[in-house]
Amino acid sequence: MWHRTPLRARLALAATIAVAAGVGGGVGFAYVAVRHSLIQQVDDGLQDQGTSAQKTLLTNHRLPHYEGVRSRKFGDTTTNVQYLDSTGQPLQPQQVRPATLRQPPVYALLPASSLVIPISQQDIQVAAGSMDSALYSGHMNGQRVRVLTLSINNGQAIQFDAPLTAMDKQLSALGWQLFGAGAAGIVLAAGLGWLVTRTALRPVAELTSTAERIAATHDLAHRIPIDGTPGEPRDELGRLAATFNSMLDAVQEATDRQRQLVADASHELRTPLTSLRTNVEVLAYAQRLGPEDREALVSGIMSGLDDLTTLVSDTVELARGEEQAALFEELRFDLLVQRCVDRAAAHWPKAAFKTDLDDSVVVGVTDRLAKAVRNLLDNAAKFSPDGGLVEVGTATGPDGMVTLTVRDHGPGIPEADLPHVFDRFYRAASSRDLPGSGLGLAIVAQVAVGHGGGVTAAGAQGGGAEFRLTLPVAAAWR
Repeated sequence: MWHRTPLRARLALAATIAVAAGVGGGVGFAYVAVRHSLIQQVDDGLQDQGTSAQKTLLTNHRLPHYEGVRSRKFGDTTTNVQYLDSTGQPLQPQQVRPATLRQPPVYALLPASSLVIPISQQDIQVAAGSMDSALYSGHMNGQRVRVLTLSINNGQAIQFDAPLTAMDKQLSALGWQLFGAGAAGIVLAAGLGWLVTRTALRPVAELTSTAERIAATHDLAHRIPIDGTPGEPRDELGRLAATFNSMLDAVQEATDRQRQLVADASHELRTPLTSLRTNVEVLAYAQRLGPEDREALVSGIMSGLDDLTTLVSDTVELARGEEQAALFEELRFDLLVQRCVDRAAAHWPKAAFKTDLDDSVVVGVTDRLAKAVRNLLDNAAKFSPDGGLVEVGTATGPDGMVTLTVRDHGPGIPEADLPHVFDRFYRAASSRDLPGSGLGLAIVAQVAVGHGGGVTAAGAQGGGAEFRLTLPVAAAWR
């Protein structure tokens, strides 16, 4: 149920609980501190009275006369006094008849008929001399009292008590006041917490609403409004909104690219499909054609199927998107290039390939890198004249990048076409009659970017075209 509760409600509840714990701890500490202070005042009053009486008894060897002794610290509160011996017998001062009438009356401690203050085991130990004093809380006549017992030698002790009724009333009133103040603070904290979390999480609510709207309408053009100018520092929620907008930009761009790829592919597929359809319709009347025409017809159908297969294969390859990190591995790039050159030499026997490969190690997907290298070699061989030289080389630069250079000696690339050679389905006017789907160089660019590198095209000095594919070496990749 906690996870199903809205986030703002959980934050408000958590804030309320935290405030309640803090207020409760503060109120409890204040109550305990006041209670301790009040008890300390009672103890100080008892100690003053007890010390004065003990001094009189021990110094003057006479009994103080107590009749309704009152504590000046507690108004009209009466302090009771009681003597006891080491057996726990309560004693009381009683007048003893003097030997002659001329002598003043004498007071002696004699057994009392009843208890005035309850006697505990601690009090007996004080009277017996085992302890100097005892101070504790107890109950007497249904009310709480504070009791002080002091030794007066000769196996006797004197007790004083101070009722705590007035203090308990004060503490009770104070407790209810603190409870009311704490409860009001908690309620106020809950209200403010709800208001603060609602305000603070408004961007999150807008982000959620935007995500739900996009999921319902599939409209990737919608964005979360962000206050402030771009580039200025933002808080965590502002950065979250900006990151969400950036993610939407990336998703929209990828979706647009995929849609454009499908649209371009469908447009490019019409030509080979139309050609195949026409040839297949003519094939229905093959009995009327001569052997040479039938052979040309079958050759045209096979050529159309090859073009269609190449187009579909390249379209699927281009639609793969980013490389999967799990497939990356270290590989010798120069050996991979050499294998691709050997394959190209067998596939393009009319072209001559010359290699100059430095040892280099890169991190990447072997099949994808091989596809990019083969496309560059096929492109160079396709535009080379019969017996034309294709120069292939790799070199590692001080910037931690290895560069594959493929240079042909063909007609070169017109200046107007250079910015578009890596676009999907783009073919220069001079090459539209040559076989190909127009996706080979686009795949090269995609593989280069997916491996942290890049690819460029330029006219070569002395004629022809030169392509440079750069990739980070293994150490730079880490």
